[in-house]
Amino acid sequence: MVAWRVRFLSAGLALMLGLPLSAAAQGAGAPAAVAEDGQVLRQDMNDPALYLQLIEGLQQRRMHYAALAHLDAFDQKWPDNRQAQLLRADALRQTGSLDEAAVIYERLTGKNPMPRALHGLGLIAVSKGQHEAGERLLIQANRLAPIDTRILNDLGYVQMQAGRYGPARTNLAKAFELDAGNAQAGANLAMLYLLLGEAGLAEKMMERLGMTDAQRAQLREESAGLSGRRAVQ
Repeated sequence: MVAWRVRFLSAGLALMLGLPLSAAAQGAGAPAAVAEDGQVLRQDMNDPALYLQLIEGLQQRRMHYAALAHLDAFDQKWPDNRQAQLLRADALRQTGSLDEAAVIYERLTGKNPMPRALHGLGLIAVSKGQHEAGERLLIQANRLAPIDTRILNDLGYVQMQAGRYGPARTNLAKAFELDAGNAQAGANLAMLYLLLGEAGLAEKMMERLGMTDAQRAQLREESAGLSGRRAVQ
């Protein structure tokens, strides 16, 4: 059975949080191994590339405070690393320090902008109710990284929230197909099909994802709630 939950914003910022990670984000077989007790492999801490993978692995397991601690250690050895700064901004956003995260993201969107920094700024904007600004930032991020499934999925969800079902369908379908059946994008697609009245496609997608009856009921409830919010706008 495929584990799923509709993906969108970080913990504490939206009910429709993205868990668990997609196959691409989990990075099966990556060298950034983390022991079950949360202790990192020491040899990886002596290689900056492996250490960053290790830290990202902590974030994928939603161990954001541990990631911040390791980023402090990383910065002592390798200061001013842009990838480390991005991971720090992501961890800060996930732990609710939105303004602090935004400062770092902004710094990474100047010369040679990082797509994931624009992505992070977009998520922060949407979490503050600035949906149009958030969508624009996510579109910019998608233009720079057209096959990044996390960006595609979040952009599609924002567009679905706004009632722009055409582009939402395109972006969610891209995320689902690019990431070998991304369960997050698949759940969002199923919700979109329900919003469009395409119950048959929704059922096929939920079956493909291996959803339980309880999960299907939850998805239908979320879809009805979104439809209701759209109707009163």
